[in-house]
Amino acid sequence: MNLEATFGLSIEERSGIIDKMATYYKEILRLGQSIGIENVLEKAKLKEVIMGDVLNHRVYTKSTGEKKGVDAVDESTSELYEYKTSTLKNEKETKRFLESIVDGTKTYQKSMVYNNGYSRENVDDYKNINHLHAMFSHDGTLLSIVHVETDFVVESLMVRVENIENGNKKYKSTNGNSVTVRYQNGGAKESKVLYLNDTRK
Repeated sequence: MNLEATFGLSIEERSGIIDKMATYYKEILRLGQSIGIENVLEKAKLKEVIMGDVLNHRVYTKSTGEKKGVDAVDESTSELYEYKTSTLKNEKETKRFLESIVDGTKTYQKSMVYNNGYSRENVDDYKNINHLHAMFSHDGTLLSIVHVETDFVVESLMVRVENIENGNKKYKSTNGNSVTVRYQNGGAKESKVLYLNDTRK
């Protein structure tokens, strides 16, 4: 690949950028460890920490959580939360998302994936947990957090579970059960907007 022709960068310029990335990588890990998180870059932990800070939740330090299927707790109420996050691919997607959740002139949807949601027993565990979905822009800015109705989450996950139990459909993997969050009409269906950051302003 001709890097200069493709990205307008010389080998030296590219190397300099990677050096900066390596420095930032170490600094992010160091900062995470300074607040008790061994690897803040594991899975979606960094985005979860950002969410928790906005909501004043205590985010569990390990990616697996301290309790099954839980990422954070509101210590003022003892309510438990499962966090799901998505990142928009580019500026065009970010624009469409904001036109959906703020203006209501477009529609946009994303899936919350529950890899443990492959059995009735596991899905039952989600009945007493709050479910949040956060959207990050293409440049890493937190745009929104919505509280998705627990009943909707459980009912959506049970569709696949019942298909498996009844032999109606076969799946390649037990992973991948999901819930679709639909952003439309200046909000989100089956959800309540908890935080909104319209970066166009």
